[in-house]
Amino acid sequence: MRKFKNPFTKLLLTTVLCILATGCASYKPTTFDEPAAAARAERVTQDNISVSATILNRQEAEAVFGALLFKRGVQPVWISIENNSDTDQWFMLHGLDPNYFSANEAAYMNHKRFGGKANRQMDEHFSDMAINPLIRAGETNSGFAFANETVGTREIRVRLFGKDKLRDFDFYITVPGLVSNWEKRDLLNIFPDEQLTRVSTEEELERVLQKLPCCTTRQGNLGNGLPVNVVLIDAAAALKGLIRAGWDESQFVRDFSNLLGTETLYDRTPDVVFSKSRRKVKSTTTLRLWVTPIRYQDRVVLAGTINRSVDPDIDESALYLFEDLGTARGVESVGLIGGAPKVPRDKPVQIFGSYSYWTNGNRLVLEMSETESLLKDIRVFEWDWPGRRIDGKQRSSSENPR
Repeated sequence: MRKFKNPFTKLLLTTVLCILATGCASYKPTTFDEPAAAARAERVTQDNISVSATILNRQEAEAVFGALLFKRGVQPVWISIENNSDTDQWFMLHGLDPNYFSANEAAYMNHKRFGGKANRQMDEHFSDMAINPLIRAGETNSGFAFANETVGTREIRVRLFGKDKLRDFDFYITVPGLVSNWEKRDLLNIFPDEQLTRVSTEEELERVLQKLPCCTTRQGNLGNGLPVNVVLIDAAAALKGLIRAGWDESQFVRDFSNLLGTETLYDRTPDVVFSKSRRKVKSTTTLRLWVTPIRYQDRVVLAGTINRSVDPDIDESALYLFEDLGTARGVESVGLIGGAPKVPRDKPVQIFGSYSYWTNGNRLVLEMSETESLLKDIRVFEWDWPGRRIDGKQRSSSENPR
């Protein structure tokens, strides 16, 4: 046997041979406690079919799957389907996430270089843990689906296809260990009853919305922040609509805008903050919302600001919100009112030291719906919009203002 004078050479060769021959990496996931998952899961039943669902947080997922799934943007969703109907059901994973990962795909993305046996064990484990989408009549299937990671609360839609009917089971579940702002604050009781303004007609609603504060205030009364350019009617429906449309709860992500100054309204920091970020460009759309003292037909009215970090046209940001929530089938009615300051493009206002904006001074008003509302069914508030469109740009005199 050849002897190596340099001990480092011997160690290097031994290591390389170990990797190439068997793969030195080990794979040791922990045992999944399914009864514990079932105990904390939410459950919905319809037509003799019961569906339970919960989410693993990052630490739980790392233990159960022996891999840092969040680094690949993967979020394991545990689902149990108890089919007590007389027809077979097919779990359509596309309904949970149109870009879901297969079990093999999720495992492959976490393979170790020269993993050898460990990678094969990982493939088998992921496949064993995945839910079988075919649920025979009288049977129960449980296991994981692999979705793209959502920060905070996610919508879990379990869509079952049977020969008799297509069924949807909807859940809104916060990742374990996280507490959303609306769970910390009682959004229904921020204002005492004697401070509430209750309105029931569209005419009354238009008048009170016109009287909303023009702008937020920078914390410490250091001047105005952004114009209040968004109003969402029905807080519960709005939150679900934003989650359904893929917005992240900013309290659980790094929100660099807070380094530039905190906005307040009604002497409070935002009650809820949502954001959407580009993958390859440092651009974030941020929506900050406050509960107002206005109740429209006994529903909570939210007001706030929306802007893109690299786009000074805040009207375009509001238009994006309408299209995004409308496409997600969450908007029942849409309208525009004035009340925000008009800032011309050639004389933008600068706030937070560096961010500048311009606006036509319109506020977008969206009446949200907890039941799905198709784009074609969205109605327009019967308010006077002379010379305006949804985007606030002027029409010619020959065009119909509505």
